[in-house]
Amino acid sequence: MRDNPVNNNCGMKKLFLILAMLSNALILSAQQDSIITRLDSDFCLERMTEAESAYQGGDFYECSGILERALNSCSYSRNQKLHALEMLAKSYVETNEMDKAESTVNLLLKNYPHYELKEAQNPEMFNRLVNKYQIHPKFIIGVKNTGDFLKHKTMKAYSVLDGLDYSEPFSDKGYFFTYYGCAEYEFIKGLSINIDGMFFYSTYNRYIWKDPSFVLIYWETDRFIEFPLYLKKYFYPGKNFLLYASAGYGPFYNYYAKGNVSLVYTKEDVITGKDADFDGYKYNFDMLDLKNKLTWQWNAGAGIGYSLKNLRFFVDVRYLGGIGSMTAPEKSDQLPFLKNDFFYIDQKMKINQLEVGATISYAIFNSVKRIRK
Repeated sequence: MRDNPVNNNCGMKKLFLILAMLSNALILSAQQDSIITRLDSDFCLERMTEAESAYQGGDFYECSGILERALNSCSYSRNQKLHALEMLAKSYVETNEMDKAESTVNLLLKNYPHYELKEAQNPEMFNRLVNKYQIHPKFIIGVKNTGDFLKHKTMKAYSVLDGLDYSEPFSDKGYFFTYYGCAEYEFIKGLSINIDGMFFYSTYNRYIWKDPSFVLIYWETDRFIEFPLYLKKYFYPGKNFLLYASAGYGPFYNYYAKGNVSLVYTKEDVITGKDADFDGYKYNFDMLDLKNKLTWQWNAGAGIGYSLKNLRFFVDVRYLGGIGSMTAPEKSDQLPFLKNDFFYIDQKMKINQLEVGATISYAIFNSVKRIRK
């Protein structure tokens, strides 16, 4: 059975008409919303203008009444709301409604912790109310970028063969650059407790030889997690400038240690007594069983910085000193091939670090605390 082209055309026209009506309705609704928003905005700006006129004319009761209603019903921008709260608190001061004035100042400072008081433009009592509060960053997070200079320091040397010098110092890689996070809780103004979360690695070499025939080379790669805990004391030499000194203590955890060893000697070697040519090596074996995985560090540092509202920028220097040996030579029998085949044993050793770098941090929360009655 064939379709009727007349019916098809009528159906298409009806569908087009419905879509056109829906489109017009949406456009009219959007225009109406835009007109209402514009009217609301104009109304709120008029209320602000009326409040300013009343304040300048000395009609403080009228000013506070207008602002109370406007703040409850209008969506002002951040700067407009700041101005409204400031004017409202001043009006309460002028009408001697001190409880309302103090509540408004408290609200003002909690919403705008970086409010800049211009005392010459305000009633004296308003200045006193604002100055009753102490404001400082409370909870801060940040990221550090540092150059880390490592030093593997021998605490005690052990030996396997007589006639070899096992006390040769470690050959350090030197330094590396790293990023890591930090968090800070400033529990009172100028004094905070801090924690950093640091991941880093180190490599070092040891060379033990005896001319003309014995050359032992050992090298190792380690990875660590550090959590330095420390107190930080701030000083304020000028507007927006900060100085600090810090000191603390924290855990130092070794979670990865891979060793490599190479030994070359000849039959003439009088130390080992071997009677055949030998060329031995072993790579990438696990050394964690021969480590004290958890040790500790003390730390001390200083820095200079600049604050811009919730942002802080610092240039830092810090020293971290190892406490206790990260190696455990007394466990050397757990890898017998090192002593028996390669005549190698660890020294007792700790890692010291010197950091030089920069920190950027952001105050997530600020403390607004009344310090005077």
